[in-house]
Amino acid sequence: MGNGVRLLVGVGLLALAGSCAGRNLPPEPDSYVAADAIGADRAAELAASPAATWLDDLNSAEMSTLAREALAGSPDLQIVEARYQAARWRARGAFGGNLLPSLSVGADGSRTETPTGTEERIRSDMLTSSVVASWEIDLWGRLTSRALAADLSADAARQDLNDARLSVAGQSSQAWVDLIEAQQLLALAQEDLQTRERALDLTQRRYDAGLISSLNLRTARSQVASARGFQAQAQDSLLIASRRLQEIMGRYPDGSLRAEGELPTLAPLAAAGAPSDLLERRPDVRASENRMRAAGFRIHEARAAMLPRLTLRASAGLNTDPLTNPNPQLSDVDDSVNMISNVVAGLTMPIFNGGALLSESRATVADRRAAASDYVRTSIAAWREVEGTISADQSLEVREEQFGIAANEAREAQALAEREYARGVATLFELIDAYTRRIDAERGLITARAARISNRISYHVALGGGARTGGIDEDRELTP
Repeated sequence: MGNGVRLLVGVGLLALAGSCAGRNLPPEPDSYVAADAIGADRAAELAASPAATWLDDLNSAEMSTLAREALAGSPDLQIVEARYQAARWRARGAFGGNLLPSLSVGADGSRTETPTGTEERIRSDMLTSSVVASWEIDLWGRLTSRALAADLSADAARQDLNDARLSVAGQSSQAWVDLIEAQQLLALAQEDLQTRERALDLTQRRYDAGLISSLNLRTARSQVASARGFQAQAQDSLLIASRRLQEIMGRYPDGSLRAEGELPTLAPLAAAGAPSDLLERRPDVRASENRMRAAGFRIHEARAAMLPRLTLRASAGLNTDPLTNPNPQLSDVDDSVNMISNVVAGLTMPIFNGGALLSESRATVADRRAAASDYVRTSIAAWREVEGTISADQSLEVREEQFGIAANEAREAQALAEREYARGVATLFELIDAYTRRIDAERGLITARAARISNRISYHVALGGGARTGGIDEDRELTP
């Protein structure tokens, strides 16, 4: 083989090895920002994903729109998605790195100068090239168990992502309900202030006419001041609710977001289905199941680590001799004719390592027991959440109905008290009592309606999105 040809082949092999190792490298950390991690196309895909379709069951277009925006822009969700992608890549690396042979090539060059006692120095150059291949035969399934455990852990991370998407959709929906509740409570506080200011104006005129004492006037002034304080509190609660929703959606939390729609009218509660079906729908239960299965494979891996290992190793290398070839060239590194090659099959058996392997084997058994208990705990918690939201829906329905009756009666009682107070038949304290009862009933009705809708959202989340949590397009998720 000519020197030029060997040089080209050697450089080509090194370039090919470098390209295979580096073609899938991620971008540099400073080459992108978090806001660009998803992009417009990905945001649109998430907005239309099955993870959000259960929102449409509540018949609120505005709530569904804001929740879908949260699915696309939530920083918390982007964190979980990035962690899932990392877990999936590591699982793929575990399969290739553990079960397939490894191959590496190298080339080294050195120069040595030896003094001779004169101004001249003896110079010798050496070039070394090597090709090494190794492969551990998976006799007992240790490497396969490790790879399967990594794959199941990645599957668990995928279910964590599904659970996070479901949680973000539920949180944003409940935050929208809280925002409407805060807006309605603020409107009620403003109405209460106007009502008490009218009462103060009437009381002032009656006091000026000498019909009532200063006690009534001061009491009316106190009621107006208290109403202003409650109004300020309601305004602050509105800003808090607005900022909370903006935070979930990934917007700047300036508190300017306002809800334009109304709280939806709820349909009768749909059947939850069999308890066993819930275990297939809940992403957190499925994630716990995958971790339990992964722990089982790690037990086998730890036990197989105490058995003999068979490794095949092949190498080929070339060292230029400075005596016979004092001036080697770069083209000499792939001189296949003069390369020294050898093939070795090695069998190793661990004898003593301070009990580390035995301890790890016993630790994996304990980990498996903990994972099984976590699966049971997660399943029971899922059933509890569903049962809790069902019973709460029934009590909240009664609560909303009764507060509706109380609010209607309180409004009629307030109108009657205002007329009688204007004629001088009722006292100021009777009028204040009517105001207070009406405001309490109206506030209770607003709170009950919002609580029932929030509970209905929790019901859908507890069901795993009403059996429509959605999956993940794995090929798309793994695209760098």
